[in-house]
Amino acid sequence: MKVAIEETYNNSKEALNSIYKKRKRTLLFQKIVWGITGVYFIFIILSFIYPLIPSLKNGYIKQTIQHPYQNQLFIIGLIIIISISSIFFVRTFQIYVINEQKVMDKLIKSLFPNIEFSRGISDPIKEIEHSKLFTNIQSNPISYGQIRSTIGGYTINISDIGVQEKNVTNNVLKKLGNIPALNILVVLWQYSIKNTFTNSTIDTNQFTFRGMFSWFHFTKKLDGHTVLLTNNHQTQINRFFRTSFKEEQRILLEDPRFNKEFIVYGTNQIEARYVLSIALMERIITLKEKFNQPILLSFQNQQMYLAVQNKQGLFSFSKGKLDDICVIEKLSHTIQTALDIVSELKLKK
Repeated sequence: MKVAIEETYNNSKEALNSIYKKRKRTLLFQKIVWGITGVYFIFIILSFIYPLIPSLKNGYIKQTIQHPYQNQLFIIGLIIIISISSIFFVRTFQIYVINEQKVMDKLIKSLFPNIEFSRGISDPIKEIEHSKLFTNIQSNPISYGQIRSTIGGYTINISDIGVQEKNVTNNVLKKLGNIPALNILVVLWQYSIKNTFTNSTIDTNQFTFRGMFSWFHFTKKLDGHTVLLTNNHQTQINRFFRTSFKEEQRILLEDPRFNKEFIVYGTNQIEARYVLSIALMERIITLKEKFNQPILLSFQNQQMYLAVQNKQGLFSFSKGKLDDICVIEKLSHTIQTALDIVSELKLKK
């Protein structure tokens, strides 16, 4: 694999450097578009606030009488600038995405010539819903490509997905968005501020989860389901306020190291312990360390589902410069680790 990595890197240096430059240009236009849009929203907000402040009211009215079209001209000017910059942004973004996909596709096929990789396979919506890893999915998940491989008669499916959930934060923002006067602040935050002060492209910012999603055959037959999530306050709050999976209960296992890494929910305490044997818990912790990213797992009806968070996406390039062999090594390591899950977790018996 080392030889393949070096050869792939040498053959793709120029293409990677070109992708980096295109991404910088795309992010620049993204910041310009949403920055100007933010100025527009702020101006609208101030135009409502000024007449309500006694110390500013008389001056505001006087200025409006002397220059009745000043505000309208300013707004029209902003709209024209936003429209022109949006055209440039959309064009550069399309060019960047198309070129990124072409380069990434070549890298994957060069590193793993024996696997099937496609961006045209239908989104694994049913599998994502059955996994119960994501609560209250807001819209249909999006797939950015899928790897399909057969190893020793065992089929492995690996997708790069984006999921938008109705979590606590999104629900609060939605309710605030229904309140007059506050709704414009919500729009300002969700679209302008988030997309201006970021180094991620706009298509990634919309998701609550972006990364790898896989599903495998699991030998143990189960009546309910068991879910392993990242152990943090945000996960606990979102799962507590869920409107689905009400039959779940919190499950505390005997392994303190495992409990530190994961929070476990399931429909049956006994079945969860049947699934999560001491040996499997050790292997799951080892797998998490290999990915070096937050991972989610669930077990249900002789199926195991795995999600690995990657904010930029599995089949997209990470932030920063790309003219380094580490970019190829990281991609190779992630995909190979995913392909080795069956043997790592000893799912095939």
